[in-house]
Amino acid sequence: MKDNKLKKELLKLEELSSCYLYISTSDSVLEDRVESVKKFLKGKINFDTDFKIFSGAEEIDEEEFNNYISTPSLFSPKKIVVIKYIEKVSANLQKKVINLISSNSNGSANVIFIITASKQKFNPALLDTIRKAGKVIQLKSPLSSSLKKWLEERSESDGIKFTERAASLLIENVNLDLNLLKKEYEKLYDYISSEAKKVIDEDTVRFLVSRIYSLKIFDLVDYLGKRDKDNSLKALRSILEEGQNLIGLVTLIHRMFKCFLYIKSGNSKSSVTDYIENNIKVPPYFVGKLVSKYIKLSDNYTEDEVLKVFEILNKYDISFRINTIEGKHLVKKLISEIIDIDV
Repeated sequence: MKDNKLKKELLKLEELSSCYLYISTSDSVLEDRVESVKKFLKGKINFDTDFKIFSGAEEIDEEEFNNYISTPSLFSPKKIVVIKYIEKVSANLQKKVINLISSNSNGSANVIFIITASKQKFNPALLDTIRKAGKVIQLKSPLSSSLKKWLEERSESDGIKFTERAASLLIENVNLDLNLLKKEYEKLYDYISSEAKKVIDEDTVRFLVSRIYSLKIFDLVDYLGKRDKDNSLKALRSILEEGQNLIGLVTLIHRMFKCFLYIKSGNSKSSVTDYIENNIKVPPYFVGKLVSKYIKLSDNYTEDEVLKVFEILNKYDISFRINTIEGKHLVKKLISEIIDIDV
């Protein structure tokens, strides 16, 4: 976000509305906006007494919230309260926030609410109240091009260089999360700063930058598509080490083979694209890549094998839900049955 754009939204401290709601599907964009608000307020308020963040992603102590709101500000013209992920906040606290915002008239509020939400659909009464008293602002998710531009500018200023494939892999590994990109960049910079050749290649990124969990799941599904048992089991071990729930894996595998069926049935590329967009929650950047990848992977299975896989998946889906065997053992058996399928 550009600083001048934020200034247009917030103007002067004395002219602030009683609340601002920022909505985005990108957590990193919302975090970046909160940080930008803090920079805007620097020098304008006392951060020790008059700025506090509460997060709906964690359980909010309502007594602490009430004490903060009810304590008058002695050192700042305005008191700021940030509530992140308002859609996850308890119904009781949301109701209190509605009453607090309603009781403050626009332009004369002593307490200013900066609220973020990662979902479009939440308490309609809260949304209506904020619209009347303040501003609701939709923030777009970052595009791969904007992250690539940031990476190019930052690395150039630091005197290092990324190869084209290394830059693409880094952006893919962080799943278009700008904050995570910044953290992983620092890791790579610390590594390369001691090297004589200041060039980061694809192997360096693979060695130092972990793929986020959602992408590790896709790695496992990809190996299944390739009928690569050894790497499928390695990917599974990596996921199990993170203690992640495996039930969703069956759904992802099912969706890949559903795409295979679309392809083998002669349906158009647009039909596969529509199916992916409607059923797999990935950034738009990845949709085209998935379509091309599934077209290629579909050659590894015959149509009869694809149909047989659906029977296998249905069996294991039921087993997962009744928990007849420990999940990790079920997945290992599932991988073997799919890859070694014999029709």
